[in-house]
Amino acid sequence: MKLRRQLIIVSLLTLCLPWAGCQYIREMEGALRQGQVVAIAASAQAVAARLANEASLRADLARATEAGPSQPSATPSNQIYLHPLPGAAIVDGYSDDWRDLDFHAVQLPALHSGLAVSYRAGIYNNDVFLFLEVTDPVLTYHNPSLARMASGDHLVHGTGTGTRQYIIRTSAPGDVTGRYVNQRGLIRQEHRVHGVWLETKRGYQLELRLPRQLLDGRLGFAVVNIDDVRKPVSEYSGTLVEPNGAPPPYVTPQKTLTEAIEIFAGEGLRLRLASTDQWLLAEAGQLEQPNPLRQQQHGLLTWLYRAALGKRHFPPLDQPQQTGHFDAGEVQQALRGHSDTRWYRDGPRRVGRATVPIEYDRQVIGAVVAEQSSDTLLALTNQAFNRLFFYTLLATAVAGVGLLAYASWLSWRIRRLSRAADTAISEDGKILGHFPGSRARDEVGDLARSYSQLLARLKEYTEYLKTLSSKLSHELRTPLAVVRSSLDNLEHERLQEQAQVYVERAREGASRLSGILTAMSAASRVEQSIKGAEMELFPLDQLLREVTAAYKDIYPQQLRLTTPGTDSDYTVFGSPELIVQMLDKLVDNAADFCPADGYIQLSLAQAQREICLRVSNDGPLLPQRMQGQLFDSLVSIRDRKNAPDGAKTGPEKAHLGLGLHIVRLIVDCHNGRVSARNRRDGSGVTFEIVLPSGTSLS
Repeated sequence: MKLRRQLIIVSLLTLCLPWAGCQYIREMEGALRQGQVVAIAASAQAVAARLANEASLRADLARATEAGPSQPSATPSNQIYLHPLPGAAIVDGYSDDWRDLDFHAVQLPALHSGLAVSYRAGIYNNDVFLFLEVTDPVLTYHNPSLARMASGDHLVHGTGTGTRQYIIRTSAPGDVTGRYVNQRGLIRQEHRVHGVWLETKRGYQLELRLPRQLLDGRLGFAVVNIDDVRKPVSEYSGTLVEPNGAPPPYVTPQKTLTEAIEIFAGEGLRLRLASTDQWLLAEAGQLEQPNPLRQQQHGLLTWLYRAALGKRHFPPLDQPQQTGHFDAGEVQQALRGHSDTRWYRDGPRRVGRATVPIEYDRQVIGAVVAEQSSDTLLALTNQAFNRLFFYTLLATAVAGVGLLAYASWLSWRIRRLSRAADTAISEDGKILGHFPGSRARDEVGDLARSYSQLLARLKEYTEYLKTLSSKLSHELRTPLAVVRSSLDNLEHERLQEQAQVYVERAREGASRLSGILTAMSAASRVEQSIKGAEMELFPLDQLLREVTAAYKDIYPQQLRLTTPGTDSDYTVFGSPELIVQMLDKLVDNAADFCPADGYIQLSLAQAQREICLRVSNDGPLLPQRMQGQLFDSLVSIRDRKNAPDGAKTGPEKAHLGLGLHIVRLIVDCHNGRVSARNRRDGSGVTFEIVLPSGTSLS
């Protein structure tokens, strides 16, 4: 992977900035939530302190669900909650006035599968309204001839202390009134109890209006179902403890308690009072509307914002105003004397709730429920998130562009250093030019300076090696001449036969040493002759025919020459003497490795203004690892053990690896190329020299 890509990947670490920002927003949002519920709890505590310290308010709170002596106990299952109505209901037996109200019908438990009763109860000024829906497959109306009070389905309506109960019955759908039995056993009508009985497909509906004074603080009813008038058994379904007992007190919001908590209900803060039976006794204030988050923020930002805050699963907010009864666990905790706070979900909003017990004389007499939405809080965090989102994008963009620019600059420096290293040494191993240094004080600058120093030292060492052979040849010729003269003088002395053998050996060694010195100085002489060579145009094919004829008389192997017809022009610009010397080295090298019964092939070809000269011979193949080093100085791959029969690699011939090196020097002088490769059939080796055509230079 390239350095630029690596740095781009490293630049992705800047994404930790948005993550850290999101964590900060989340922590800030949690701290604000905690601060909000603490403030809500403080408001609820202030309300509870006032209610507990004011005697009249304590009395109203205790009187809301108080049962009299020798009366049935009041429980949420047998008490009726009167919801405040926005206006007086029209008593017509239809549910039109009740459908749009924000409280639900109360479903009473059915006595058998056929009978079901649900009701709604409300209060407006001094009138109480009751709407009942009764599911009864068999309707039985009152027959006056069968019973004085009620012989069919009817409603038993209880008020006060239980001494008087009203019977609502009818012989046909229509207006109804209440009837009761006085102390003398006479049936009397109560015209203040007025209603309408309306038959439906599933049963009947009954809507009643009662004066509040008539109830005396208590209210209950029982639906009596009579399927067969001949059977005296009746079924009761309602809120009465017993048919002839007193009903429990009804529950309704208290005006004095509502006024007492209204002064604490600030903007967006809703306060509620709960009785010891968890009934809603007062309510003041409203939750903040509408949600600023939805109005101010774009859809994508909304999604990002909620993703930053994370998914927090809050339970849905209960609606005690629909039933008049609190079922939340924190309200129960408050009625046990423990304050509590919770968070709920109300559509897209989040609502915090704090519950505080109202205590007097170490007794819990109620609970304060304070609620406030987090819209204001979310608006603050929303603004912070918008700023954070903008700054994060800006910081990420700046960091990304900066890292990309730095990566491009660093990559350019390294590529420049790589190109300089590639061009510093040629393919034949020559050190070309001066390696550019660097003034930078970083690691790349240090590497460039190290390369420059290394190549300078290597160039000095290479120059030393180039002159080493000539220096050694010059220095060794004088002692070699002394050895030869001494051996010549020994020939005039009388020596024993054994000593004569040693003298001959010494003479042979001196001859070999002289050959070595001559070979070592050959490269230097060639370089000098190259510098002083005169270049001219000459036909290479004619020169090749002449030297081939001479080679056939020298080498025992078969020599073959392949030249094209006379139509081709093989004129080259160069030195004929140097070309002949190059051919001598190539053919001599081929003869050394070619067996006596093998052949040496010389060929000439022309392609694209270049002339290709090939010298190919039978024999062993070139090692793969040595093909690129054959033309270097002092490199030889000759092995006497693996030499073919007839090859001149015996001890009488010294090889220092300078022949092919001289070939390369001559080829370079003529701006050509030289290469060596094995034959495709594996039968031998081919040397190829490519020279520019003389016509291409004109």
